[in-house]
Amino acid sequence: MVRTGSISTAMALVFMLCVPPVALSRTIVVPDDFKTINQAITMARSGDTVMVKPGVYHERIRMKKGITLVSFAGKGGNELVKGPGNKRVLRRALDTVIDGSGLKEPGYLLSFPKDTTAPMKVDGFTLRNLPLYHTGVKMFMVEIRGCSPVFINNIVHGNRSWGGILSTGLGTGMGPPLETTARPLIENNIIFDNLGPGISNGPNSEGIIRGNEVFDNHFTGRTNSSEVPPGIGIREYARPLIEGNTCYRNGSGIGGINLDVNQKPLIIRNNRLFENRRAGIRLKALPNRSGRLNATILGNTIYGNLDAGIMAINVHGMKLVSNKVYDNMASGLALFEVNRVIVESNEIYRNLDAGLRLVDATDVKVRKNRIYQNATAGVHFAGWGKDGGKR
Repeated sequence: MVRTGSISTAMALVFMLCVPPVALSRTIVVPDDFKTINQAITMARSGDTVMVKPGVYHERIRMKKGITLVSFAGKGGNELVKGPGNKRVLRRALDTVIDGSGLKEPGYLLSFPKDTTAPMKVDGFTLRNLPLYHTGVKMFMVEIRGCSPVFINNIVHGNRSWGGILSTGLGTGMGPPLETTARPLIENNIIFDNLGPGISNGPNSEGIIRGNEVFDNHFTGRTNSSEVPPGIGIREYARPLIEGNTCYRNGSGIGGINLDVNQKPLIIRNNRLFENRRAGIRLKALPNRSGRLNATILGNTIYGNLDAGIMAINVHGMKLVSNKVYDNMASGLALFEVNRVIVESNEIYRNLDAGLRLVDATDVKVRKNRIYQNATAGVHFAGWGKDGGKR
């Protein structure tokens, strides 16, 4: 007679023999296990963590599918301390530096594998210093192309080649589209002092851009407001969620160019945008009245910008709701050749032109707003719309 326990043991043994072993995730420590970050990433397997101790690492980082790259916390590494801007930062992000100043060949300082949905994460580093390349090629500091990594708690600055972070799946003006849409989470980073956009959302990008501080991104020696880059940029049919960011002393705080039709919504909400050289938010779409952008600008605080608080050109299908727009050097809201727009429950005051300026606008609904103490008018109409539409 065989006891039940013996049957269970036999069955367990058969199961163990039939099922392949599962590789356990590992933590690889730099410089203890490998002297460089790239050596550690090369040896890592999917699911592994590469943990980097404080120091300055002069190398170009190429991430790998399934890998987490994180700075070592140790004692006090997760303490919040004063950062380079107004936002407090993790001490480990200040102490763990990837520096590109000695890299002679053009390239990104940090790049991710493209066309993949594999999980990846970069958490808690300072990425600094790319030189101005003599070839004139423009390279972002961080490349996110056709993938969806988590990029959090980092400091990105000092790129003399171009901007801070690029998220794109390519397409239209940037090249052939990839098979995979870029859907990164870019959260709680500080991006400043780059000679291009702080965060750029190219076509085929649907990332979450949340809680970042983006400032002082500019072109050296250029004062023309048309030549200064945005803190957070959007182009063509990119449709990120831009939420809870602080953008100041850039070109526009948030700027969109050549915006094209996409059924997915463009949402810009709860951001603080001030003292930028152009508008707090500036969106310019392709001149096509038949297309609907489906954009929502909600709950933003916008003040002290050197142009309008919010400017929209050729945008069709947009809601501007519950924004606080004040003390800007031009109009609070300036809408040019727009159509199917709702302006509702905004507070617009003390701007140095009209509170709401409408030029060749059609089918614009203005309701429940508080508009007061603006320099020239509460609402200023110019033209009745090229197609004789309604207001």
